[in-house]
Amino acid sequence: MIFIGFILGFIGYLPVGNINLTVVQLSVNDKHKRVWLFILFAAIMEFVYCFFCLRGLERLLRQPELILVLDWAGVAIFLALGIFSILQKANPDSDQQFSSGIKRGVLIAIFNPLQIPFWLVWGIYVIDKGWVQKEVFSIALFSLLCSIGTIAVLWLYSYAGKKLVSQLKLNAIFLNRMIGGLLILLAMLQTAKLLFG
Repeated sequence: MIFIGFILGFIGYLPVGNINLTVVQLSVNDKHKRVWLFILFAAIMEFVYCFFCLRGLERLLRQPELILVLDWAGVAIFLALGIFSILQKANPDSDQQFSSGIKRGVLIAIFNPLQIPFWLVWGIYVIDKGWVQKEVFSIALFSLLCSIGTIAVLWLYSYAGKKLVSQLKLNAIFLNRMIGGLLILLAMLQTAKLLFG
C-alpha cells in the first residue's frame, strides 16, 4: 500500500493552485526544458516537505508555535507574490515574463505553508493505517512516490494547460492576474483560518 504515495502526490496538486497554474503559464512560452526543470524542482520540494513532515511528525505536533510562524510567513509570501503578479507589466518580453514566472513558482514551491498541514494530516493517516512505517527507508520511498505523482500531475497541467490556453487564446496578463488573484485569495483564507479557525 506504499503506492498510496503516488496517489497522494498526484491528487495533492490536482486542484487548481499556484504551482500548477505557474506550470501552465510557463508552458505557454514554449520553454520545455526549463518547464521540466521547474516541475522537477517542485517535485523535489514535495519530497522534502513530505519526508521531513513524516519523519518529524511527533516533534512537529509538539511545536505549534513553529507551525504558526510558518503559516504567517506563507500569508506574507502569498500576498506579496499575488500583488507582484497582478502588477506585472502588460507586455514584458517572453524571456522576462518566463523568468519572473519561474522566480514566483520557485518561491511558492519553497514556502508553501499548505504543505505542512497537508502532510501532517496525511502523515498521521498513512502511518496510523500501517501503509508507511516510521523507519527512514519507508518514509523515503513513500516521499519518492509522492514526488513521482507530483511530476505526473504537473506534466498533465503543462500539456493540457498549454492546449487550453492556446485554444482559448488567453494572454499572459490574464494568467498573471488569475495567479495573482488566487495567491491573494489564499493569503486571505489562510489569514481567516489563523485568526478565526
